[in-house]
Amino acid sequence: MDIAEKIMTIKTEIIDEVKQENNNQIEKKRKELQKKYDDFQEELDNKQKNIVNNYENMAEQKREQIISRAILEKKNLKRKKLNDLINNFIQELHEILDEFTAEKDYCLFIFNSIKAAAKELPDREFTVLLRKKDSEFKSDLEELLEKEMDDYKFDMILTEKIKSGGFIIKAKNNQQLLENTFAALIGSFREEIAIELKNNILTQK
Repeated sequence: MDIAEKIMTIKTEIIDEVKQENNNQIEKKRKELQKKYDDFQEELDNKQKNIVNNYENMAEQKREQIISRAILEKKNLKRKKLNDLINNFIQELHEILDEFTAEKDYCLFIFNSIKAAAKELPDREFTVLLRKKDSEFKSDLEELLEKEMDDYKFDMILTEKIKSGGFIIKAKNNQQLLENTFAALIGSFREEIAIELKNNILTQK
């Protein structure tokens, strides 16, 4: 092989080696770019999934909030309706009892109630609070108690504290008292009234 052929052979080998190295570099770069693209695509997919999941979670939370709000509004509506019924019912009771206080039997009712209350308390001397409106039969009440309970002593006092009728009796020595006002009586039955109205009216379709 002459020098020209050797030179050509060496030149061809160098060119081939350069081409191979260039191809290797190109392939390496291609793989790097492909990996970057794949990583970017994966990151993009993950972001899209996260966005979708966030929207789905927000939609579910919104749906639950709407349902919860609807349930709460329904409960509040029922509670308001029940409270209105209770207040109307109690107002009617007060009106009926107010009519009763204008009757003659009311004085006898107070007299018998005071007698019963005095016997429940361990004392012989009492202060009895009556509403000011009951001043019309105060003297009659004092006379009846003096005749039938002569071993007891009652001090009758008119007060603005009692509005709807009834009385409050206090034992003078041990400070015990019984409140037998109509307002206290109705208040003690308020829960039972609420349960009765709820079971028999609100449950009806």
